[in-house]
Amino acid sequence: MEGGMSTMTDLVFLLLIFFIVISTMITAGVNIDVPQNGGAKSDKKILTININDNNEFLVDKKKTPISSQEIKKVILKEIGKDSIISLYGSDKSSWEASVFIIDIAKQNNFKISINGAKK
Repeated sequence: MEGGMSTMTDLVFLLLIFFIVISTMITAGVNIDVPQNGGAKSDKKILTININDNNEFLVDKKKTPISSQEIKKVILKEIGKDSIISLYGSDKSSWEASVFIIDIAKQNNFKISINGAKK
């Protein structure tokens, strides 16, 4: 019976470590803004940007692709202060094209929604 207490002590010690780690992870969590009105439609304008397979940008429902040199001008012209950029990327587009749009949004304090490829 002498060996039984050391096993119990090890178990209690492991549980203590587990709860300390979990409580630290919970208190250091990331804050997420969740809609309070049940997901009602927003009055904010949403500027949709699609990135095609050739890393060209399509703004809203326009069929003409825009190059990376022109997209910043178009975004700044089309978007208002409280607008949101909704970004869709193709499965074959490069991640650099998406990061380029995210950088534009971050530099100008625009909100951005990143979505999967539009079907």
